[in-house]
Amino acid sequence: MGTRRGARGSWGPAGRDEGFGLVEIMISMFLLTILAVSFLPLLIDSLKTTVRNATIATATQLASEQLDAVALIPRTCAGLDAFESAALPTLTDERGNVFTPHRNASTCPTSGYPASIAVEVWVTVDSDPAIRVGSTTTVIIESAS
Repeated sequence: MGTRRGARGSWGPAGRDEGFGLVEIMISMFLLTILAVSFLPLLIDSLKTTVRNATIATATQLASEQLDAVALIPRTCAGLDAFESAALPTLTDERGNVFTPHRNASTCPTSGYPASIAVEVWVTVDSDPAIRVGSTTTVIIESAS
C-alpha cells in the first residue's frame, strides 16, 4: 500500500507537502489588494456625497429658520419692511462652509388690505455656488402700519 500516515496525522501519498506555501499566500494578498483598490472609488464617491448631503441639510435648516421668522413678523407693511431690511448673520460650519441667508419680499400695496405678499427665503453656500436651498411663502398683510 503506497500510503502512510503523515507527520500531521492525515493520510496521503508519502512525502506530500500540505498547507499553504509562501507563493500561495503572496498571490492571495495580491488578489485581496486588487479587490480593495477596486472599491476605493466607490468609497471616495460615497464620502463626497455624505459631505454634500450634510451641507444641504445645514442649508435647509437655515432656510427653515428663516421661514419660522416670517411667521413671527407683524402683519403690517412696516413689519414686513423691517423684516426684509434686517441684517442676516452668516453661519460657518465645522467644515468651513459659509452659509449666507437671503430674504426678498414683494412690494407692499398702498391700499386694498388685506393683501397677500410673497416672501422668498434662500440660503447659499459660499464654497459651493451650485447649492441654493430656498422656499417661498405667502404673508397676509392687514394694514400699512
